[in-house]
Amino acid sequence: MEATIVAAIESYGYFAVFALIFVENVFPPIPSEVILLLGGFFVGRGSLSYMPTVLSATLGSLIGAYVLYGIGRLIPKEKIYNSAERGVMKKLGFKKKEIVTVVDRFEDRGKLFVLFGRCVPVIRSLISIPAGMVKMPLPLFSVLTALGSFAWNCILTYLGYKTGENWHMILPYLDYYKYVIVAILAVLAVVYLIWHFKKKDE
Repeated sequence: MEATIVAAIESYGYFAVFALIFVENVFPPIPSEVILLLGGFFVGRGSLSYMPTVLSATLGSLIGAYVLYGIGRLIPKEKIYNSAERGVMKKLGFKKKEIVTVVDRFEDRGKLFVLFGRCVPVIRSLISIPAGMVKMPLPLFSVLTALGSFAWNCILTYLGYKTGENWHMILPYLDYYKYVIVAILAVLAVVYLIWHFKKKDE
Protein backbone atom coordinates (compact mmCIF):
# COMPACT_ATOMS: atom_id res chain seq x y z
CA MET A 1 0.00 0.00 0.00
CA GLU A 2 2.72 2.47 1.01
CA ALA A 3 4.73 1.78 -2.16
CA THR A 4 1.64 2.40 -4.29
CA ILE A 5 0.94 5.72 -2.57
CA VAL A 6 4.56 6.84 -2.95
CA ALA A 7 4.63 5.90 -6.63
CA ALA A 8 1.34 7.71 -7.28
CA ILE A 9 2.47 10.94 -5.59
CA GLU A 10 5.86 10.83 -7.33
CA SER A 11 4.16 10.45 -10.71
CA TYR A 12 1.06 12.62 -10.38
CA GLY A 13 1.74 15.03 -7.50
CA TYR A 14 -1.27 16.99 -6.27
CA PHE A 15 -3.71 15.04 -8.45
CA ALA A 16 -2.55 11.84 -6.74
CA VAL A 17 -3.15 13.38 -3.31
CA PHE A 18 -6.64 14.45 -4.41
CA ALA A 19 -7.48 11.07 -5.95
CA LEU A 20 -6.11 9.00 -3.06
CA ILE A 21 -7.99 11.01 -0.45
CA PHE A 22 -11.15 10.82 -2.56
CA VAL A 23 -10.87 7.03 -2.68
CA GLU A 24 -10.07 6.90 1.05
CA ASN A 25 -13.31 8.72 1.83
CA VAL A 26 -15.37 6.24 -0.17
CA PHE A 27 -13.38 3.16 0.92
CA PRO A 28 -12.54 3.73 4.63
CA PRO A 29 -10.02 0.85 4.95
CA ILE A 30 -7.56 2.92 2.88
CA PRO A 31 -5.61 5.00 5.46
CA SER A 32 -5.83 8.77 5.03
CA GLU A 33 -3.16 9.09 7.73
CA VAL A 34 -0.54 7.43 5.54
CA ILE A 35 -1.53 9.46 2.47
CA LEU A 36 -1.31 12.78 4.30
CA LEU A 37 1.89 11.97 6.16
CA LEU A 38 3.51 10.95 2.90
CA GLY A 39 2.19 14.14 1.32
CA GLY A 40 3.95 16.08 4.06
CA PHE A 41 7.09 14.03 3.49
CA PHE A 42 7.10 15.09 -0.18
CA VAL A 43 6.58 18.70 0.91
CA GLY A 44 9.74 18.39 2.99
CA ARG A 45 11.61 17.01 -0.02
CA GLY A 46 10.52 19.97 -2.11
CA SER A 47 8.48 17.89 -4.55
CA LEU A 48 5.21 19.45 -3.35
CA SER A 49 4.20 22.67 -1.61
CA TYR A 50 2.36 22.63 1.70
CA MET A 51 -0.87 24.55 1.01
CA PRO A 52 -1.57 23.07 -2.47
CA THR A 53 -1.13 19.62 -0.91
CA VAL A 54 -3.58 20.43 1.88
CA LEU A 55 -6.09 21.95 -0.55
CA SER A 56 -5.83 18.95 -2.90
CA ALA A 57 -6.52 16.61 0.01
CA THR A 58 -9.41 18.79 1.20
CA LEU A 59 -11.01 18.80 -2.25
CA GLY A 60 -10.64 15.00 -2.40
CA SER A 61 -12.27 14.73 1.03
CA LEU A 62 -15.17 16.95 -0.01
CA ILE A 63 -15.89 15.17 -3.31
CA GLY A 64 -15.64 11.77 -1.60
CA ALA A 65 -17.99 12.96 1.13
CA TYR A 66 -20.50 14.00 -1.55
CA VAL A 67 -20.64 10.39 -2.80
CA LEU A 68 -21.55 9.06 0.64
CA TYR A 69 -23.89 11.99 1.30
CA GLY A 70 -25.69 11.14 -1.94
CA ILE A 71 -26.01 7.50 -0.89
CA GLY A 72 -27.52 8.56 2.41
CA ARG A 73 -29.88 11.02 0.73
CA LEU A 74 -31.13 8.86 -2.13
CA ILE A 75 -31.29 5.37 -0.66
CA PRO A 76 -33.90 4.45 2.02
CA LYS A 77 -32.53 3.83 5.53
CA GLU A 78 -33.56 0.19 5.51
CA LYS A 79 -31.57 -0.53 2.36
CA ILE A 80 -28.48 1.18 3.78
CA TYR A 81 -28.78 -0.82 7.02
CA ASN A 82 -29.24 -4.06 5.10
CA SER A 83 -26.31 -3.23 2.82
CA ALA A 84 -24.10 -2.62 5.87
CA GLU A 85 -25.14 -6.00 7.23
CA ARG A 86 -24.59 -8.14 4.16
CA GLY A 87 -24.12 -5.98 1.05
CA VAL A 88 -21.93 -3.38 -0.64
CA MET A 89 -21.63 -1.13 2.41
CA LYS A 90 -20.24 -4.03 4.44
CA LYS A 91 -17.64 -4.68 1.74
CA LEU A 92 -16.63 -1.00 1.88
CA GLY A 93 -15.90 -1.39 5.60
CA PHE A 94 -19.04 0.09 7.15
CA LYS A 95 -20.95 -1.65 9.95
CA LYS A 96 -24.70 -1.54 10.53
CA LYS A 97 -24.32 -0.92 14.26
CA GLU A 98 -22.05 2.09 13.64
CA ILE A 99 -24.43 3.62 11.08
CA VAL A 100 -27.50 3.12 13.28
CA THR A 101 -25.74 4.70 16.28
CA VAL A 102 -24.58 7.75 14.35
CA VAL A 103 -28.00 8.28 12.71
CA ASP A 104 -29.77 8.05 16.08
CA ARG A 105 -27.56 10.81 17.51
CA PHE A 106 -27.41 12.89 14.36
CA GLU A 107 -30.70 14.74 14.53
CA ASP A 108 -29.68 16.75 17.61
CA ARG A 109 -25.93 17.09 17.06
CA GLY A 110 -25.63 16.93 13.29
CA LYS A 111 -23.57 20.07 12.73
CA LEU A 112 -20.99 19.18 15.38
CA PHE A 113 -20.84 15.60 14.12
CA VAL A 114 -19.96 16.69 10.59
CA LEU A 115 -17.48 19.38 11.64
CA PHE A 116 -15.53 17.44 14.26
CA GLY A 117 -16.23 14.01 12.81
CA ARG A 118 -13.90 14.84 9.91
CA CYS A 119 -11.03 14.85 12.44
CA VAL A 120 -11.95 11.46 13.91
CA PRO A 121 -10.55 8.41 12.07
CA VAL A 122 -13.28 6.21 13.50
CA ILE A 123 -16.16 8.07 11.82
CA ARG A 124 -14.67 10.59 9.33
CA SER A 125 -16.03 8.74 6.28
CA LEU A 126 -19.12 7.31 7.95
CA ILE A 127 -20.42 10.72 9.04
CA SER A 128 -21.44 11.73 5.51
CA ILE A 129 -24.07 8.97 5.22
CA PRO A 130 -26.35 10.09 8.10
CA ALA A 131 -25.92 13.70 6.95
CA GLY A 132 -27.59 12.64 3.71
CA MET A 133 -30.14 10.45 5.48
CA VAL A 134 -31.43 13.37 7.58
CA LYS A 135 -31.22 15.64 4.51
CA MET A 136 -28.80 18.19 5.95
CA PRO A 137 -28.72 21.16 3.52
CA LEU A 138 -25.93 20.58 1.00
CA PRO A 139 -24.34 24.07 1.38
CA LEU A 140 -24.11 23.61 5.17
CA PHE A 141 -22.76 20.08 4.77
CA SER A 142 -20.17 21.34 2.28
CA VAL A 143 -18.90 24.12 4.55
CA LEU A 144 -18.69 21.90 7.65
CA THR A 145 -17.02 19.06 5.74
CA ALA A 146 -14.50 21.38 4.10
CA LEU A 147 -13.58 23.06 7.40
CA GLY A 148 -13.21 19.81 9.32
CA SER A 149 -11.26 18.14 6.52
CA PHE A 150 -9.01 21.17 6.06
CA ALA A 151 -8.05 21.12 9.76
CA TRP A 152 -7.32 17.37 9.70
CA ASN A 153 -5.32 17.63 6.48
CA CYS A 154 -3.31 20.60 7.76
CA ILE A 155 -2.27 18.77 10.91
CA LEU A 156 -1.25 15.47 9.31
CA THR A 157 0.49 17.06 6.34
CA TYR A 158 2.46 19.27 8.72
CA LEU A 159 3.41 16.27 10.86
CA GLY A 160 4.63 14.45 7.76
CA TYR A 161 6.64 17.52 6.76
CA LYS A 162 8.26 17.88 10.20
CA THR A 163 9.12 14.19 10.66
CA GLY A 164 10.36 13.62 7.10
CA GLU A 165 11.68 10.08 6.60
CA ASN A 166 10.60 9.26 10.14
CA TRP A 167 6.91 9.85 9.37
CA HIS A 168 6.16 6.24 10.41
CA MET A 169 6.73 7.25 14.04
CA ILE A 170 3.48 9.24 13.96
CA LEU A 171 1.30 6.20 13.18
CA PRO A 172 1.37 4.62 16.68
CA TYR A 173 0.32 7.94 18.20
CA LEU A 174 -2.58 8.14 15.74
CA ASP A 175 -3.61 4.65 16.87
CA TYR A 176 -3.63 5.90 20.48
CA TYR A 177 -5.72 8.85 19.31
CA LYS A 178 -8.24 6.45 17.77
CA TYR A 179 -8.44 4.42 20.98
CA VAL A 180 -8.97 7.56 23.06
CA ILE A 181 -11.74 8.75 20.72
CA VAL A 182 -13.46 5.35 20.87
CA ALA A 183 -13.21 5.35 24.67
CA ILE A 184 -14.65 8.88 24.88
CA LEU A 185 -17.53 7.96 22.57
CA ALA A 186 -18.23 4.86 24.65
CA VAL A 187 -18.32 6.91 27.87
CA LEU A 188 -20.57 9.52 26.28
CA ALA A 189 -22.90 6.77 25.07
CA VAL A 190 -23.15 5.32 28.59
CA VAL A 191 -23.76 8.78 30.09
CA TYR A 192 -26.45 9.45 27.49
CA LEU A 193 -28.19 6.14 28.21
CA ILE A 194 -28.15 6.78 31.97
CA TRP A 195 -29.57 10.28 31.45
CA HIS A 196 -32.17 9.00 28.99
CA PHE A 197 -33.51 6.29 31.29
CA LYS A 198 -33.48 8.57 34.34
CA LYS A 199 -35.47 11.15 32.40
CA LYS A 200 -37.85 8.44 31.25
CA ASP A 201 -38.52 7.34 34.85
CA GLU A 202 -39.35 10.87 36.02
